[in-house]
Amino acid sequence: MNAARWRWVGWLVALLGVVLALRFFTGFPWRIMFAAVLGANTLWLAIALVVNLSSLVAKGWGWHLILKPVAPHSWRAAQEANLVGAAVNDLSIAVAGEAARIHVIGQRAGVPLGAAASSVVWTRVAEALALAIFLVMAPGLLDLEPWLRVVQVGVGLTLVVVLLLAWARGWAWLADQLPASIQARLEPLRAMGRGGRLLLPTLFGFYNWATQWVTYHLVLRATGVPVSLAASFTALIVANLSGLLRPTPANVGVTQAALVVGLLPFGVAPERAVAAGLVLQGLQVLPVLALGALVTGWRLLRLEAELT
Repeated sequence: MNAARWRWVGWLVALLGVVLALRFFTGFPWRIMFAAVLGANTLWLAIALVVNLSSLVAKGWGWHLILKPVAPHSWRAAQEANLVGAAVNDLSIAVAGEAARIHVIGQRAGVPLGAAASSVVWTRVAEALALAIFLVMAPGLLDLEPWLRVVQVGVGLTLVVVLLLAWARGWAWLADQLPASIQARLEPLRAMGRGGRLLLPTLFGFYNWATQWVTYHLVLRATGVPVSLAASFTALIVANLSGLLRPTPANVGVTQAALVVGLLPFGVAPERAVAAGLVLQGLQVLPVLALGALVTGWRLLRLEAELT
């Protein structure tokens, strides 16, 4: 197919997209959606806001515990860097938040670049462990099919073994298998993984996921969606999986579509799910942007532009 034909195919696809978009926007019950947003329960939203901000503090605290043994710094410096990183992530399509965290902690606390980068790696490991534990333990509160319960128990036993090995030997033994020349460069990475240093960060990570679940549930309830714990859990997982690629800043639009898909099996109308998604993102993004701008002296946009 030559270039001219490809051009016509592109125009036809674009035209089809415009037609579908117009049909969606003209047929969507916007009045019901906005009524749900404006009628949200402010008390429940206030509680959800506090819970959500506490999850951000827990994430920064876990990172602080990983980094402190090799690069002394204050708890406040870690929290400020973590906050700025979260704010930059909300502004950027690319995941620039980690670069912002490293930049700010180095600038404000004098943490070496290598140590900061290594701490981010271990933070990701702790968060992955926390997510695995959360996915195993959270369904214990839900009504599952027998075969799913068997899978849950099997995964749980596997995680117990892995965590016991980590506590006894430390994650640094993975780096010990590498050649000596590479081990020397990875010394900060190895030091952070010794002993049981990932235990508390993993617990903080688990707290982060649990509070995110609570936040989703409270926001859905506040916007008039009578969801069960199983529905809010499903919405949380679908929204996080759909946002891995971050096609839009703060995953705007993606989160709303994910909630529609995740809540549809539970009988939640699309307009209700979209309304809850808008309120959820406003609650999760706007306070973080305001606090991040305050911490950076209102230079957040300039910092995001420098790192992307």
